Amino acid sequence: MTALYDSRREGLPAVYNRRMLASARARLHYGWVVFVLSLGNLTVEGGTKNSESIYFHALKDAFGRSATYTSAVFSTAGLIGALSAPLLGILLDRWGARILLPLAGLLILFGWVASSYATDLWQMFILYGIFAGIGHTGISSFSMTATLAPWFPQTRGRMLGLADSGNPIGAAIFAPLAGYLTGEVGWRWAYRIFGIVFAVLIALPNGLLQRRAPDSHSQSVPEAPAGPVVEITPPETPVQRPSRRSAPALSNSVRDLTMWLLVLTRITGSVGIQLIRVHLVSFFVLAGYSAQSAANTIGAVGLVSLFARPLVGMATDRWGRESVYTVGMSIAAGSLLFVLYFGDGTSFWPLAIYVLFAGVTDGISGLIVGAKAADLFPAESLGTVMGFVEMGRGSAIFLGPIIGGIMFDLQGNYVQAFILSAAFTFASVCAMWATDFVGRRRNDRFRQSLL
Repeated sequence: MTALYDSRREGLPAVYNRRMLASARARLHYGWVVFVLSLGNLTVEGGTKNSESIYFHALKDAFGRSATYTSAVFSTAGLIGALSAPLLGILLDRWGARILLPLAGLLILFGWVASSYATDLWQMFILYGIFAGIGHTGISSFSMTATLAPWFPQTRGRMLGLADSGNPIGAAIFAPLAGYLTGEVGWRWAYRIFGIVFAVLIALPNGLLQRRAPDSHSQSVPEAPAGPVVEITPPETPVQRPSRRSAPALSNSVRDLTMWLLVLTRITGSVGIQLIRVHLVSFFVLAGYSAQSAANTIGAVGLVSLFARPLVGMATDRWGRESVYTVGMSIAAGSLLFVLYFGDGTSFWPLAIYVLFAGVTDGISGLIVGAKAADLFPAESLGTVMGFVEMGRGSAIFLGPIIGGIMFDLQGNYVQAFILSAAFTFASVCAMWATDFVGRRRNDRFRQSLL
């Protein structure tokens, strides 16, 4: 005879703990599938972004346009991505990654393949700048944060850091491949091949395997199949972010001061980085180093970053997002000022110091801001929040290089640009601490209202 469930015999705490443990194991197990998907998505993003500088020269020669006009194609893609990011975040919350990410892959396919048939550069402003730009944004770090972070509520910093290493991996794989294909078969066939490869890597696995994360803070205990009806109240456990019942509604997220402080953190941090990133090679050359030494230095930074990003994520889980952000962004700003004052064009030890410091802190802004957003907002509105945060990053990518170029044209050097970059970095650190203060007070007030 089948044994009936007897809550008195097994004990309510044991039943609850056993079932919650099984649920957590199942959730964690599939979370690793989502992690692999996220790693692949960011590998493709790294390939799309870091191959643009290679195609820039090919397009400039092919269409005979100026450098400013040609580079505007890629700036347009960044601007369109910034403007579309909030809408993509809302759609990510409503449709889920299983629908949105394959659509982004199809947009990349259309944008890249159609661009290969362009007969004039203005056509690429539409085909690449708009269609591919939206597709690139859809698979960027903001969607990775929204889909991956809820699966690992206790170690989200570590997992986001591991997944974020896909960006330098993509640069290491696809940038050299872009150079090879452009030289062997021309930029048009390279665009076609890359478009198909990117679409397959994004659309197919995400369409088949992507899945929404269950709510980790509102798991209900299954009803007992027999015996007396007993209400099981789970023990209170500290959580890092509010549950679905205590989180602000989706419609209130865009009116939440916490979200806009996160956006401010991302804008100021990204402007501080983008202000000088595009001009790094020119800066090193002006300092007396060769262009090849500058290129090798930037490549070495990416190599160090590949191993450093997971470690930074682990550090945020242990010592807090704000503390690691403060130290990391300070080191990032200090590395630039260090080369500015000690680089003499002949000594390579300043470059080695720069590689170490810049490599450890590369990508730290997006990684920690994403983890902080996952701490403060529930999974069902995280896509919307990260969409607005991504809008701030896209705006910085569009504005930062322009500001740096204007300051160089006015003064003939990058001294003031680097100092301004450090000032933006300091403002970003302040905004991060303000985000934590306001977010905690918001959550505390809401919890008190439930008592």
